[in-house]
Parts: sequence; C-alpha cells; structure tokens
Amino acid sequence: MVAVFCSFRFFSVLSTLVLNHLIEKTAAYIINSPISRRNHVSKSYLESFKKDDNIDKDDVALTQLTFRPPTAEEIPSCFAIESSSYPADEAASLQSLQYRQANALPYFQCAISNEDEIIGFVCSTRCHEFEEESMTTHHPDGAFLAIHSVVVSHPYRRKGFASTMLKYYVKHIEEEQSSIQSIVLLAKAHLLSFYVNCGFTVNRPSPIVHGQELWYELERKLVRTLPLPTESWFCKTETFKKSYPEVKPHLDAHKDWVKHLRAKGHCITSGYRVDSQGKPGGGGLMFLSAKSYEDALDVVLQDPLVQNDCVDWELNGWIGQVGDIQMR
Repeated sequence: MVAVFCSFRFFSVLSTLVLNHLIEKTAAYIINSPISRRNHVSKSYLESFKKDDNIDKDDVALTQLTFRPPTAEEIPSCFAIESSSYPADEAASLQSLQYRQANALPYFQCAISNEDEIIGFVCSTRCHEFEEESMTTHHPDGAFLAIHSVVVSHPYRRKGFASTMLKYYVKHIEEEQSSIQSIVLLAKAHLLSFYVNCGFTVNRPSPIVHGQELWYELERKLVRTLPLPTESWFCKTETFKKSYPEVKPHLDAHKDWVKHLRAKGHCITSGYRVDSQGKPGGGGLMFLSAKSYEDALDVVLQDPLVQNDCVDWELNGWIGQVGDIQMR
C-alpha cells in the first residue's frame, strides 16, 4: 500500500502530543489475515490472546483455520476480497497481486476456512528502503518487509481475526530464519491504535502518495532470535581490569552498541554474571552469531569495552550438545 503526500512544512506543526492523542483515541478495527504455511493455529498459541478484548471466542473458530500461499488460479478470488476492502484508488490491481504471488510467494499467505474457502490474506514484499518506488518490486534480500494488503472477506470481519492474525503473522516472521530487520506498513489515522496495540510504532506521516487520504508510516523492528543457517554461535567472556568509575562511561557505550547491532539485525545479547546473592563481579558474557570466527572477532573488536582496554576478554565458538539457546 502507498500513502498520500502532504508538505512536511505542514507536518512540522503536528506535535507528538497530537499524534499520541490520535493513537489513544482512535477506534481501530482493521481487516487482517494470517501468515504461515499450511499449519493449524495451536490452542496453546491462542491462549496468549485471552486478554485481547477484540477477540470473540464464541464466534471465531480460529483453531479451524489453516494458512497457505495462494495458487495462481486463486488470485482472482483474492482480488475480489481486495477490491471489496479498499477504495478503488487504494486497492491493489489484479496484476499487482499476480506479481506478488509469482515473486514473493512466502509473504503472500491466505487464511483458509475448514470449508477450504479463502476468507482473507496478507501480502507483502521485501525492499531495501521503504519508499514508493522500491515498494513496487520484490527484493528477496531486502531488510524491510512491507505489508501491502491485509484483508478479510466481509462475513468474517470484526470477529477477532484482525489482531489475532497480525500477531500470528509477526510471530512467524520473528521466528523465521531471515535477515528481515523491520516490518513496515502504512495506515490511516483511525487504525493507528490498532497497530500500536499489535506492537507497531508510528514513525511519521508518510510522504508516499496513495489514494486521496493521509497515511501514516508504522514499523515493528525485529530482533533475530537464532543464527542463520550459515552462522554459528560465539561467546565472549570478560572481566574488568579497571575500576568501575573508569569503566562506567564505556559500559554505557557498550550497551548502546549492542542495541544498535540488534536493531540492524545482528543476533547478539550481552549481560553479566552474578554470585549466589545476585551481586555482580563474575564478569561479562556476550553471545553472538557469525559466519566464522574471524567475522565474530571483527564484531568483538568494535566493542567499546574492548577498544578502551577496560576488560580482559576471550572469544570462543559455542556448539550445543544438548539443547540450544535462543535470543529474545
């Protein structure tokens, strides 16, 4: 999807207070659909949504839904749902849906009822930059996953599919072995609170032109939880060799550095060891994934604690024998 352009000179008067008011006060009911391959939504997964007021569990048989990509022959059915969900100047064309089915199939997923009926879908493409031109073409290695259409056919609307399916979609992407850094989308003002409640952040009014109304740019940054198939785990252990007052500024810089790497898509976590009383002093511990020892070393050498000679440290590869570790 794309958005309406307005002068940023105008938007300079749009304060954070006003934007937050929009988010809090807007009633949000969006038409959504799931992602995943042909798998049932587990009951244990749905338990996590018990507190979601948007879900009517008496009306919505979510455990009966399955999810799969559409076939080429099913795209006209998807187009019919798309056309009934958006104004004509905002709906994706049949040709656009056909392109996404042919080129970005893993990110074009349909919700299938127990009668094998397509009741909705979400389709996205990957891009390197979230802008109008780049959103028209799928880049398989793009760092951003841009959601274009999130729709459910009319009989299934306002029954809890929206929030449940969007959260399921995000969860699937987060667990995927992928280099996607952020999920991005455009939404109108009356849907901002819905997306914020689903974990998205409002970045700004969008400069992208789409239809006749103003749209807002939203983003949900992803944190990689596991190494890619070509990567392995590495572990850095360390102990301070300077006094805490000397180390403190560089320790703060270290935390910011790790946060920056995570935001860029690195699989990394950092902390410190404590004694039986929970008191620090055992030294630091950092796990990260990399393709090789040399790549991991290159990362470690950028650590402010290492660069400022605050720690004695050692880097080792880590191979799990029983179980594994996963970031969060």
